[in-house]
Order: sequence, then structure tokens, then C-alpha cells
Amino acid sequence: MRFAALMSFFLMFTSLVFAQQADLLERNFSGTSKQTTPQAAKADIQNQAAQKISEEVIRDLIGDDRYNKNKALISNKVIKLSGRYIPFVKPSAITQEGEEFKMTVNMKVSLSDLKQLLQVNSLLNENDTVPVVLPVISYIDKVEGRNYRWWQNSSDKSQGFLIKQGRTLEEALRSSFQKNNFFVIKPVEAGLGINIPASFQNERVAGEDAQFFAQYFNAPVLIDGQVLMNKADKGGGYRVEVRMTAIQVSNARPIADVSRRYDVQGSFEGAVDKKIREVAEAVANDLASQVFEAWQRGSVGTSVIRVTVTGKHTLPSMEALKERIRSQLTQVKNIRERLVSSDSVSFEVDTAASSTELATKLEALDVNGKKLVKVSEDREEIVLRLAQ
Repeated sequence: MRFAALMSFFLMFTSLVFAQQADLLERNFSGTSKQTTPQAAKADIQNQAAQKISEEVIRDLIGDDRYNKNKALISNKVIKLSGRYIPFVKPSAITQEGEEFKMTVNMKVSLSDLKQLLQVNSLLNENDTVPVVLPVISYIDKVEGRNYRWWQNSSDKSQGFLIKQGRTLEEALRSSFQKNNFFVIKPVEAGLGINIPASFQNERVAGEDAQFFAQYFNAPVLIDGQVLMNKADKGGGYRVEVRMTAIQVSNARPIADVSRRYDVQGSFEGAVDKKIREVAEAVANDLASQVFEAWQRGSVGTSVIRVTVTGKHTLPSMEALKERIRSQLTQVKNIRERLVSSDSVSFEVDTAASSTELATKLEALDVNGKKLVKVSEDREEIVLRLAQ
């Protein structure tokens, strides 16, 4: 029993250590100083290193525009406190050439601590405004043979029951997303369908239509969904199916989804209305929490690029490569394996960088003394090989 407890503690401890190491971003700086003593020159070069490395990492995290706009704030409120996020400093031996001293400094930056400091000063969020979410949900009643889509302008009085369900669901979505500082437009309540051009009043809002809706309503995220009402397979009751997918419109990428199925008994409209009112909050909370998690990871606003490394590799070497990319490239928000074969491994990378920028960053990586060499690159995939 005691041995098992010790092993459990050891595994927890090593996992914690590994997580802490993966969070550390390693950087080197070579500098010179004209201070009159080695001690003063050493301190001067270390200060230069902290300043330069901090600037580089912060620019990667928040972008050049935000950095330049807030340069004074970053200097006074973040970089002056570099000791909070640079836990490791290793200077080389200092040398003198003429009147100058020279030294190289190795530093490790804690990304989590730096991000926390940026967040405290309202510098980390990529968007200055509240993110807008637009629901485009179809309500399809196969029992009474009717349907309702708010973007299809209609005066059909038989849609009243479906419009009521739309208002219930969009109110639940507004409430759930507001908890995480997202704003959900309520198009059913606001009667926005009258503003949609006839050429965009299609059954599905996808492709170019989705781009139009996102630009028209300034909503980077759409909720593509369907509430389907039908007769139950057995028992004489009814079935309600709710499906919603949150889509990042810029690259048509799903970032969250929920799917629920409920069987109800009783009069059709009364039973369906009651069930939707009962479950709307829970379903909306589930979708909102997934979108918020994607937002926190930085996945919203990023693109997905496939990175393929050719050659025969062991599982430990590929895990090491994946962790190196995750920890050393600040523009990479997430990385996961998608295809592993005998002669290559492919990763799916969430990144704020273009494929050209990412390829350059990858080629500059040191992977246990080896370098990645680009074989080919296009907008969606980068192919590299690990140089021996």
C-alpha cells in the first residue's frame, strides 16, 4: 500500500515537472557592453537580454500592432517585472575585446506567467471588442409539415409555434454566452430576416452565404443548427432533436458542437414546448463552454495547418518534437497527431501564423541538435524532413 502511494506521488510529481518544463520557452541573447567593470557589464548585458527577449516573445503573443500601440504600458508594467516570468538565467563567461565586454545569456521564459501578467494589464486578448455570435438555426416540424428559418422572410401564420421555440433557444444562448463575455444576436426576437437579401435566403447558411452573414452582422462565429420535431419511433409520442455547431467563419472550422435527442409524451405542441424550455439552458451552456475553451486556447481566430514530417521516427522522438513545437512557438495554440505511418507523421496545428511564417519558425527550431528542413509548403500544408 505504501509502495503504491509512493509511486502515485512520483508519477504526479514527474507529470508536474514535465508540464512546467513544457511551459518554458528557451531563448539565447548575445550582447556587448561598454561598462568599465566585468560585473557592471554582466548586469548590463543581462538587462539587455531580458528586454530584447521579452519584446520578441510579447510581440509573438499579442502581435506587432497591439505591441506598438501599448509600448509604454508594456515597458512599465510588464518588462520591468521580467523576473516574474523569467525564472532561469544562465550567462556564459564574460570576455573583453578592447573597450567592450561580450557575453551570451541563456534564458527561459514562463509563458503562463507572462500571459498572466499581460492579461492583468488587458493586453492578451486578441479582440478589443466583445466577440459576436450569430445563431442560424432551422426549426423543422415534420409532424405538422412546417419549418421556420429567421433569415427566410415569411408571413406564414402557421410558424408561430416554431418562432416561439426560436425565441426560447436564442434567449438561453444569449444568457449562456454572456457569462463568458460573448454577445449572441437574437435574430428571431429582433425580426432580422427582413434585412436579408433574397439571394441569401437559402435553407443552409454555409460557404459564401456564411461569409456574407458574418460580415453583415460583424459576427466571427455562427451557430449552425437544427431543431427537428418528429413522431417517435415507438410509443406514440414525439421526438425532439437539437443539434448546434459553432463555426469560425474565417476558415469554416467547427470549434464546438452539441447534439441532443429527447422523447416526449402528451399533446404535440405542449409537450415539445415544455421540453425545449426545460433543456434550452443546459444545451446552451454546453455549447458556450466549448466555445469559451476554444477561445481561451487561442483556437478562435487561428487557422489549421497540416505539418508533415517525413522519414522513419520513433514515438518518443515525435512526442519530443510535438512538445518542442508547442512550447517554443508562441503562435502555435495547439498541436495534435492526425496521421502516423511507417515513413511520416502528420500534425494538425492551430496557429495564428501563415504557413510561410510557420515554416520559417519550424526551420529555426533545434530538435535535440537536429534541424527541420522544408520540403514543400502551401497555404494548407507544410512538409518537412528532420535533417540527420
